[in-house]
Parts: sequence; structure tokens; C-alpha cells
Amino acid sequence: MSSFIIEKCTVLPQEKIFDISTDVENFHNIMPDYFKSLEIVEENQYGMIVNEKISFLGLSLNVRTKHVIIYPNIHEVHILSGPTKGTSFIESYIPSEHGTVVTINVNLKFNGILKFFPFLQRILAKKMFQTLDEFIRSAESSTQIQHC
Repeated sequence: MSSFIIEKCTVLPQEKIFDISTDVENFHNIMPDYFKSLEIVEENQYGMIVNEKISFLGLSLNVRTKHVIIYPNIHEVHILSGPTKGTSFIESYIPSEHGTVVTINVNLKFNGILKFFPFLQRILAKKMFQTLDEFIRSAESSTQIQHC
């Protein structure tokens, strides 16, 4: 398992960026190049189970995820199926002087044939940094606030 941290700031207030990030049903509107569809199959007070069709690094994948949402600052995503089963993303949203600091603790796990290509972890980490930048730009533009 490989672990790393991604951190970026946004001018959006904590509640706004958190609401956008945890609006699973509409997340494909913010990141359409990556999330093709998200279907909530189970939901309760602790979170939700979601079937996701995603496109990442040129691959189209169907994965099942568990989302745990602790308003207004923690969003956990646990991958339950697919080649990265066992991977988790623990997102935190901390208010700052100029908006919000978004931190994602990534615990990446490869399964199957992917275990034999450790260089993919570096490629995936780099792409995730870029994806967080794209998410913040999309979230800010969707709320008519200029990017800092």
C-alpha cells in the first residue's frame, strides 16, 4: 500500500466546497471527464454505497464505493471493488483565512495484475494532484467565484 497527501486551497467557504464535494448524485456535473455516472444504491445516517462509472488514466472502470460524510469537514471514500479495492481517500476541509484548505490522505492499494506495476502508483499520484486542481477550479467556477 502506498500513502500520500494532497493539499490545495480554495477561496470557497468550507461549507460550500464540502457540499459540492459530497453531492454524489451530481458530482458528474462538476467532473464530467472523470465521473460518467454515480448511482446511490444504499444510504443511511452513516453514509452511502455508490456504484460509479469512472474514467481515469484512459481506463473506464465500474467500481463500488462507500462514502462516509461527517459534516462539515470529513468525507471518506473507500473503494469496495475493482483493481484498487481497499483504497481509501480521507478528505478534510479546514477553514482558512482566505477560504478552505482541502487535504486528501490517500491510501492506495493495487490488486490483481496492477500489483506488478509499482510505477503506476507515482503516475496515479501525479494525476490525482492534477485532478484536485481541476475539481477546485470547477467548483469555484460553478459558484461564480474567481480562482485564487
